[in-house]
Amino acid sequence: MDPRRPRASAVAVRAGRIAYVGDDAGARAFTGPGTEVVDLRGGSLLPGINDTHLHAAVYRLNLPPYVVDLGPTAVRSVADIVAAVAAEAGRLPAGQWVRGAGWNPSRLAEQRGPNRDDLDRVSPDHPVFLQDSGYHVSAVNSRALALAGITGVGTGDPRQPGVEYDANGRPTGVLRYGAQALAQLLLPARSRDERKEAVRDAVARLHAQGITSFTDPGLGPGGDGLGGGTQGMETLHAYADLARSGELHARVSTLFLPCSQSGGSAAAVDAALRGFTPPTGVDPRRLVVRGVKLFSDSGGDLLVEGDTNEERAAELTEMIRIAHAAGYQLGVHCYRWVPTVVEAFVAALRSHPRPDARHVVMHGPFVPTSLLSTMAEHRIGLGPQAQSWANVVHGAAQGPEGDAFVPWRSVVDAGVPFVGSSDAPVNEPDWRAGVRALVTRVGACGEVHGPEQRLTLDQALAAYTTAGAWQDFAQGWKGSVSVGKVADLCALGANLRTTPPEDITSVPVSMTVFDGRVVYEGAAG
Repeated sequence: MDPRRPRASAVAVRAGRIAYVGDDAGARAFTGPGTEVVDLRGGSLLPGINDTHLHAAVYRLNLPPYVVDLGPTAVRSVADIVAAVAAEAGRLPAGQWVRGAGWNPSRLAEQRGPNRDDLDRVSPDHPVFLQDSGYHVSAVNSRALALAGITGVGTGDPRQPGVEYDANGRPTGVLRYGAQALAQLLLPARSRDERKEAVRDAVARLHAQGITSFTDPGLGPGGDGLGGGTQGMETLHAYADLARSGELHARVSTLFLPCSQSGGSAAAVDAALRGFTPPTGVDPRRLVVRGVKLFSDSGGDLLVEGDTNEERAAELTEMIRIAHAAGYQLGVHCYRWVPTVVEAFVAALRSHPRPDARHVVMHGPFVPTSLLSTMAEHRIGLGPQAQSWANVVHGAAQGPEGDAFVPWRSVVDAGVPFVGSSDAPVNEPDWRAGVRALVTRVGACGEVHGPEQRLTLDQALAAYTTAGAWQDFAQGWKGSVSVGKVADLCALGANLRTTPPEDITSVPVSMTVFDGRVVYEGAAG
């Protein structure tokens, strides 16, 4: 991934850094009696993968044994979910929460998620909280609704945003977006030790994927009601503890989260930033609070404070201005309101000039191509998830709109920084699935959408390596296999350039090196 030397047959590592890149003959000068020589047998060697949007603690804490597994390999119907809840309720003392995660309505026989009536049959004595695979919808039972103070409404009465009601005004047990916090804030908090163990185990799982760097986008006071309550300040403290003790074996950038998913305001952003002190005593190449995360929308109306979208757009613009003026990089969670977010970025850059702010539109599947020149001019990045595109494009958009859904070739050709990520636990943190989607434009059901938007293999790999280093302000010391950069490496069991694009996900990671030390060894292919 170094344009000055895109191909080489040998790499030498010394004292945690890359000391040589070139041919075999030149590498012999770096060998000696104690040198370990690794023959990749024709496999590719990449920089350590950088996943620019990955919730590591949430990812691990929403897997067994912390929660009931409701993913597609564990359940195939609402009936299966009910059976799993019944089994867990039978194991736990009355009154304890039953927690589950991973259900996806499109993968269930009923083509819907569970509701309170499904869950009440098997859990009258336990509150239940079940998180969907996209982390935007939760299902709870009547016991949980009562604890959260969610009650029925009469005709004409105001309804709580995000709470689903039936035709009679009765809550169905389905909570969307910010309304999930009504239940999540009641869940027993994970201890710091649990969070530390979750991060340690998540990093080990990431090493098996060749990932050595990632951005955990959103830890702060706004995260206590997100991710099962695992995106709050206590998780940032857990990261800091691991970094100080030398147990954080990854390069982690984090974004401070001042507001929850719904109802954020400029006043809340200002107050949170004034009260925030980043972790001290940590190596910034292991842990750094790089920026601030805000939520604009999740496909519908703007989620910030205001009675109309016009008022909310003005509020969001001020929220962005405040964080930018405070010197932070911004990552804004955005689906359909990309023009509003980009306009706010540009306004902030003009009112408080900072030539290299590197703000990023997170997700942004409906980015208009007419906006790309503005994004390129101001070096505003786009961070979609190719795996999510592959999973939803067939249902989200058909025909011309589907072909233009996340137009990544247009984005790259326009010069917009294009950063790759998984958004784990929404998707598995497998960059190979993302690369396959980027180079094939093949959706989950096997159909091709917008073949003219395919990327080359080099462009796709750059999204998970050099572009990630750009987002981290770190392209001078990581992100490519270059002399002088840190020895974070991902070795594969096959040559990606001779692997058919549709088979990229079958290429194994044979070795992962972090800071010059082997942290994972797997199959050679």
